[in-house]
Amino acid sequence: MGVRGLQTFIEKDCSEACKYVSIKQLADKHRHVFNCEPAVVVDGMSMMNRLYTNTSLEWIYGGQWQQFFDELKNFIQCFKDIGVKLIFFFDGTVCALKRDEWVRRRLSKAETVVNIFKIIRKSKTQPDKALFQLPTSMGLLARFAIKELGADVYQTDRDADDVIAEYAFKHQEVFAILSQDSDFIIYNTKMYLSLSHLNIDTLQTIHYDRQYFAEHYLQLYVKQLPLFACLAGNDFIPFDKLRQFHRSISNQQRIYLSTIAENLCRIIRNECWTGDLNNRHELDHISRFVFGNNRFSNLIYEGLKSYMFGNSGPPPSVCISVNPNMEKAVYEKHSNCFNSPYIFNLLCKLEYESSEVLEDDSRLPTALVYREIRQRCYGVLFNQFLNPKSHEKMHTKDENSVIVKEWCAYKGNLLKSPEFIKPLPLNAYPFTENKNTILSIEDLWFKCTEIEKLKLFWSLLQLPMEFHLLTTLPRDHIVLASILNYLIGGLQIGPLLKPFEVAVFITQALWKSTSEELKQLLAPSVDAVAVNLSTLFMRGVTTVLMVLNICDFPFPMTHAMPWRFFDGKLFHYLHNKAKLRPSIQDLCKNEDKKIKDFYNLLSYVISNTVYDFHNMDWKTIFPDFEYPL
Repeated sequence: MGVRGLQTFIEKDCSEACKYVSIKQLADKHRHVFNCEPAVVVDGMSMMNRLYTNTSLEWIYGGQWQQFFDELKNFIQCFKDIGVKLIFFFDGTVCALKRDEWVRRRLSKAETVVNIFKIIRKSKTQPDKALFQLPTSMGLLARFAIKELGADVYQTDRDADDVIAEYAFKHQEVFAILSQDSDFIIYNTKMYLSLSHLNIDTLQTIHYDRQYFAEHYLQLYVKQLPLFACLAGNDFIPFDKLRQFHRSISNQQRIYLSTIAENLCRIIRNECWTGDLNNRHELDHISRFVFGNNRFSNLIYEGLKSYMFGNSGPPPSVCISVNPNMEKAVYEKHSNCFNSPYIFNLLCKLEYESSEVLEDDSRLPTALVYREIRQRCYGVLFNQFLNPKSHEKMHTKDENSVIVKEWCAYKGNLLKSPEFIKPLPLNAYPFTENKNTILSIEDLWFKCTEIEKLKLFWSLLQLPMEFHLLTTLPRDHIVLASILNYLIGGLQIGPLLKPFEVAVFITQALWKSTSEELKQLLAPSVDAVAVNLSTLFMRGVTTVLMVLNICDFPFPMTHAMPWRFFDGKLFHYLHNKAKLRPSIQDLCKNEDKKIKDFYNLLSYVISNTVYDFHNMDWKTIFPDFEYPL
């Protein structure tokens, strides 16, 4: 996040504080001075935007996952080639004090999504880059891609900006932060390098010189930058709360940082404000001057504190009673990206959150499509998973004792408050032969066998597919088949996919195209239905990942990653093809092995659903369909 308008301001109005530098030269100098392997801390979310906007990847189709994986691999290798270690950090939670800003951004981006679909329906093309949205689940899954590539990657137990700035400050081997977040101009930490201006071929970019910016342009000390940020508007003191003050010092209705910076800094100097968060008298004075009363002095305090190191306090503790090994595992799995952040936030904060995605109002929001799966996950996490009606031994816990706060951005939800969601029990007992044993989440993580974990996975998803079929699927196809089987037969409202759409999802997974082949694939005409379907599927991937986390991975995480079974551009291409000329032969490139694999995988996907071979005639969808023996 950061200070609104600061990046634009410093680049346009303070250009001498923006200096082009060679990362290799900076690294060589650091290596020579400190005699260590030089390292750069990378802001993970900023890097996602950089990779998508500065490469040939189209963003509208739902994610070119194989291409993205290879772009990421190349990014890491370029730094390895000059002897620089990259250390990636991703947000693992939203700070409670930043929730208002998080909500504001979700609602703003939801309006952007509406405009995107208007353009798609009118032009059938990818909208302008000004409307760019990261493909669904990119921010979450990128951290696991980095881990698979062998680089250091962490997710935080507080705001990632704080952790990045403090880690860089404290570690001698780190010589720079690579990001596109203006807060790193404010923190008094290592040098801040621009990701958006990074030339990956030359490894040259812009260095935002905070000292030059503070002393030469603002005529402030570096230590006063946090106060400047708070009074200019940041994640703690939103721009809207400062609007009246800004208008009073600029005499303009439309406020930009460039129109208030000079007068704001003059006030700070004239009033002799230091920005010392421990000086309550000064904070009260600032609050009265800016807001007309003392009510906001604590908000200013929190804003200033957010830029200081060592003031973050202890991490949130696990909110249920667990043994020390379990609590340690929760933190370690979270920090080292062995689990998605969902598990940490649920166990420590009783919260779940999801941002807006590329979906319109023509379908049930994906946040609601997968909610019942999440509710069953909550039941297992908090040991309330057994339906008393399904077993003679009733659970001793009150089923209403745990309520999860869900912050899910979707059309119709204004996010004025969280939705309070109860856990759901499982319909069948999925664990051991001893039916008198009720296993806790600790048992699942430390004692269960792979087959027991897989049985729980099947039970949490409530798949129509028989369990013995799931166990015989190739590992790279378990997640794909599970999502499709659920979307056809796992919801009371009926199938969310048409038969030809199911076939397209299957065939795109069987193409096994290389990045180069996918890059050469002509960009298909953009179809709003296909955009929605890609989002629906990718939200399924992250939901299944959450289920796998809870089951402690009955099979390795790498098999759950979409670069093994989904490509949004290819899906779009085949979806368009199937609408015009529905042919299994054509979808499978007239290759015998692909055709054979298609029928085999289809039989799993439609098992025990209305699309089962026994329940519908697939020849009405594909004239060349041949029923497997």
